[in-house]
Amino acid sequence: MWRFEFILSVLAAAIVLAGCERYPSGGDVRIRRDMVDQRSFRAQEDPRLPAEGSVPVTGWEAPMTPQEAEARLTSPVPAGKQSIEQGSRLYRIYCAPCHGAAGHGDGPVAAKMMKAANLSDAKYLQAKDGFFYGVIRDGGGMMPPYSESLSPWERWHVVNFVRQLQRNR
Repeated sequence: MWRFEFILSVLAAAIVLAGCERYPSGGDVRIRRDMVDQRSFRAQEDPRLPAEGSVPVTGWEAPMTPQEAEARLTSPVPAGKQSIEQGSRLYRIYCAPCHGAAGHGDGPVAAKMMKAANLSDAKYLQAKDGFFYGVIRDGGGMMPPYSESLSPWERWHVVNFVRQLQRNR
């Protein structure tokens, strides 16, 4: 009986060893490969060129203060009905909890914390669209940045809606 168990053990060991891969560097025998062992390119070597026909990834925005954004940025999104409706929907989700439905800084979150900015104040009426875009993107004061939550187009929709709110004050 022990011979049969011995033969089974040797056979099992042979099957396991047959599944192993010998690395070219020497005697390191492993059963599985880890991503750590994969070398896409060597140290100090440029990465591979993108595959032909691949789509470039864009969208990185240089950091800037709200004042720089006000001076540099203009809205590429026309303030039409669809943009204002989209901005209204996004404003209710991201902005109204602090700024309130009418933009007066009286939202339910602002009641429990520091009062949010009243978007109908004179300084905000005079501010350019780029200022609002920059503050939405990077935050300011107690306001968190929404750069990861809202795409650049969505931010411009919100700016268009804020302008509509200001006209209806």
